[in-house]
Amino acid sequence: MTLGRHSIVGCSGRTEIIGWARLPPSQKVLPVRLKPSLCFVVFLVVSGAAPTPAALSAAAQVPATSPLGPLSPTTGLVLRDDVVRALIHESSGDRIHDGVQRLSLLARDTQDGYAEAASWTKAAAEAVGLQDVRLEAMKDGPQWRATRGELWVAGPHRYRVTSWADLPMALATGSGSFEGTGLELVDVGTGTQDAEYAGKDLKGRVALTRGHPSATLRTAVAKLGAVGVVSSYSTPPWNAPHRMDGDFPDQVGWAAVPQGPLPQGTHAPFLFMVSDRQGRELRAQLQSGPVKVDVSVATQAPTGHLSIVSGVIPGTRAGEEVVLTAHLDHYKPGANDNASGAATLLELVRTYTTLIRQGVLPPPVRTLRVLWLPEFEGTREWFSVHGADPVRRVAHFNFDMLGASLTRAHSRFSVSYTPDWNGSFVNAVSESTVAFMNRFNAVAYPSRKDFRIGSVTGSQDPMDAHMDRYSRGSDHQLFNDHGIPGVAFATWPDDGYHTSGDRPENVDPTQLHRAAFAGLASITVAAWAEGTGALELARLVAVHGVRRVAEDEFRARRDLAATPDAQLSGAVRLARAGVRAGYQREREALRSCLSLGAPTAPVQSMVRTLETAEAQALGRLDAEAKARGVSLKEPAPSEAERRARAYVPRRVKGQELASFDALERRAAPEAKSRVAVVQAAMNGAATALRERGESELRFYQLAEALASYADGKRTVADIRDAAHAEYGHVFPVEALLELFGLLEQGGVMARAH
Repeated sequence: MTLGRHSIVGCSGRTEIIGWARLPPSQKVLPVRLKPSLCFVVFLVVSGAAPTPAALSAAAQVPATSPLGPLSPTTGLVLRDDVVRALIHESSGDRIHDGVQRLSLLARDTQDGYAEAASWTKAAAEAVGLQDVRLEAMKDGPQWRATRGELWVAGPHRYRVTSWADLPMALATGSGSFEGTGLELVDVGTGTQDAEYAGKDLKGRVALTRGHPSATLRTAVAKLGAVGVVSSYSTPPWNAPHRMDGDFPDQVGWAAVPQGPLPQGTHAPFLFMVSDRQGRELRAQLQSGPVKVDVSVATQAPTGHLSIVSGVIPGTRAGEEVVLTAHLDHYKPGANDNASGAATLLELVRTYTTLIRQGVLPPPVRTLRVLWLPEFEGTREWFSVHGADPVRRVAHFNFDMLGASLTRAHSRFSVSYTPDWNGSFVNAVSESTVAFMNRFNAVAYPSRKDFRIGSVTGSQDPMDAHMDRYSRGSDHQLFNDHGIPGVAFATWPDDGYHTSGDRPENVDPTQLHRAAFAGLASITVAAWAEGTGALELARLVAVHGVRRVAEDEFRARRDLAATPDAQLSGAVRLARAGVRAGYQREREALRSCLSLGAPTAPVQSMVRTLETAEAQALGRLDAEAKARGVSLKEPAPSEAERRARAYVPRRVKGQELASFDALERRAAPEAKSRVAVVQAAMNGAATALRERGESELRFYQLAEALASYADGKRTVADIRDAAHAEYGHVFPVEALLELFGLLEQGGVMARAH
């Protein structure tokens, strides 16, 4: 609203009421919409003119002190209480939701739609005060553009099934142009079994499947001559534990036409995505007789590029950065994934620039580097250009899928830890932030309104945030793989994930506000800590480290208690390795505070305290194992075990982000059996972790996660034990030898000398 000569005069019952009262022309007032619980008369009077830029500048000249302070007895944070309030009440989930609605109008999985989103984001970032905002062009490559895509059922009752113009994701990215009428539709079920194709002529026809379209493209199109596919698939495998196909019958899934399954030079087929309900209707029609369809698709494959939107809030210390990322690409609407993250970054920037201008915060010590980019692909390209910059990047914060309504989407808000091998202060900062948010927002109407994180138009949902063990699945994994400690903020699972159901109405402004604050509180510590503030941070790390290593010891002793006597010797080795990995992680987290400017002596004293505690914890493990009265001597090592103890892999410089998946796809025929050994081990681990109740994302790209342990110091046997500490699963040493051997053969790894 704008300023006017009116004021709120009351509200009543459950209905929001804005009353009006005229005031003298010399006074200006601000209308405010009140919620029903605020039933009293309010006049907001603004006397005289609005503050001038000069007045704001004068206010900003008052030197602001560091936002960090001693551990607060009220909040449990190392931020001053007044700064916490400022971060809460300046930031807005409602503003973020406006950005979500704007970006959701664009099909950001195409060059044209992404370019429009990037242009809008650049202008919005400049408007909220981000500096040096630029579009960094990525490499040119093949793009895809559609101008028409319609699927009709032919016959006397001809009707349109779906249309690209109405729902762009209905025509899968990569679909080829095609014009045809009276094409017979053939049901192939899931499209994965030979029996589903038996006796069916697909040549020149259209395959109908309820399974993932890739299998049908490989068989019906590439082998049997179908001209295209219609699929009602909507649930990605990693979301299957949370929803099944048919749970949401009107959602349309997101897919693409891959080039891999098609013979080289083959014209790209079309792929239409329809809802489960539409698929059932088509199969029901097929029960009554042949169904023929008319198809009209017009697409192009121009050469072009996407761009990375980059900008900074400059820091006072040269050569140090904290990096914030959100992926801007996605289908239309793609509200939670990931218009929410992209819009949240804009609000983080606006909050910081406002508080700095007002003198609440001084400029950050470290530059805040803000990036909006295509997921994975854009991050890899950014590192290829900027990975060697003379800049020390102390932390990374990734914002991906932040705003799903926790009640409507059956979701939860979580913050990830860094992997154990990349210990950092960011873990303790995230833990303390999550604990604070839960404590003061666990009910709908908390008594401490100053620490309530909500929105004007959002829900009153109680807060239930979680810290999750490291998992991959977004851009934070690439920063960790590059050695930069990265955490991710997310809501997961999401009932609308990767479907047409991911719409703005399922995104909650209150949840957006909470995600924004979680980011603000964590980033402020990382970007502003120095000197005394960095020492206070080290003390926070030490306090939270006590709890984490206690959990590590608990898991180790629990596993020992569950181990049969005959397997105890090997279990003791793994238990000891798990405890050692936890203490090493916390020592590295403490040492990470030194690079922020914490004084050396007190930090080293905290490190020595951890070393003493580690020896005591290992002593408790040994005593517990010996009390079982069985031999703890391990059998003689096998040939594979000896090789694993002698093999020390390290990443080849410049190959920090190379993936085993890419290596696997181009593996020579003679390497296929070795690849199969690795795949079988990863599948076995995924099955075991799934049955134990772990999230599907915990073992996403598991081979890459294991490869990231190679630091030129750990042997393959060490990596096996460290991976057990992280995942609680024993990876076969033979498979790990094959994994690192293949990576070495592919130029990704080398042997340390």
